[in-house]
Amino acid sequence: MQTAFNPGRKQKRGSRAARKAVSSKHVRRRRHAQTRRRFTAALRSTHAFVLRSSRSWLGFKGRAKRKPSTLPVPAGAQTTLFPGFSGLAPSKTISLLLLAAVAAALYWLYTSESFYIYSENVSFEGARYLSQEELFAASDIDSWSIFWLDPEKIAEQVMTHPYVTDADVKIRWPGHINISVQEVLPVALWATDQQEYWLLEDGVALAPRELDLQPALRIIDPSAEAQTANVEGDLQIDKRVLTSAMFLSNRLSIVSEFWYNSRYGLNFSLPSTKAWVHWGDGYNFEEKWTALQWLMPQLEAAGDEALTLNVMVPNRSFIRRYDGAPAEQ
Repeated sequence: MQTAFNPGRKQKRGSRAARKAVSSKHVRRRRHAQTRRRFTAALRSTHAFVLRSSRSWLGFKGRAKRKPSTLPVPAGAQTTLFPGFSGLAPSKTISLLLLAAVAAALYWLYTSESFYIYSENVSFEGARYLSQEELFAASDIDSWSIFWLDPEKIAEQVMTHPYVTDADVKIRWPGHINISVQEVLPVALWATDQQEYWLLEDGVALAPRELDLQPALRIIDPSAEAQTANVEGDLQIDKRVLTSAMFLSNRLSIVSEFWYNSRYGLNFSLPSTKAWVHWGDGYNFEEKWTALQWLMPQLEAAGDEALTLNVMVPNRSFIRRYDGAPAEQ
């Protein structure tokens, strides 16, 4: 993030309502006046040095007053108006002109609108659902002089946006910035009574955005009982629950919808059957998978019978038939 005080940054604008009330032309005119005042103040610190240097280049010998000479002036000799001034030699004239040119160039660089960054000077690539306005706001480079901007710091600032995983920044002179971003892509949807969320691979939940292709995996958790504590204060689902759902969806390619509650953990139906599987929490995945495969022959033999396959405790898995007591396996 850019530091709060930096001479290259223009003064912050007023409130949002004031910015809407004042025209863009008036705001920029005011910024130019502020920049000129800062530049003038910076030049004052070098003014004494320039004067001393110019006196030396132009041939002044010092501030000490010379006593008028009593020697006779030779015939034909020309007296000088300033005894300490030896004249404008060509080399001294060139040095003075160069000094003036450098001062003018610095003034132009610090006051020209061409070297300050506004939204129209920034282009974004790679964004599919994020708008340029919110990415520009995240970059925090509005009204900064391009001389004070660091591409790496801009990239770090853009990546603080929760929907951005990577950013690459290129500065192009005299005043354009190109930012390439990589947006987050959800791996699952988390449906609660309050709303539906995108789930990232690490379990972080985000409000969904407009995206052409939404994830097929869906975890229905009406009371949000799979929610877990997050150090950063973000909404997050238990990562083990999400990982188990992803593995099951991959191995059981026909299953893409899972339910969750605190009593049975993950639970889901097996398509083309009347069987329901109680999977439990996200621990001991391989053991539960082995137990489920061991129960599958009994499921096939049951035909259209309604069953519950419970593998919550892998070494005590069982099938519950609804016309009698559960058959311990």
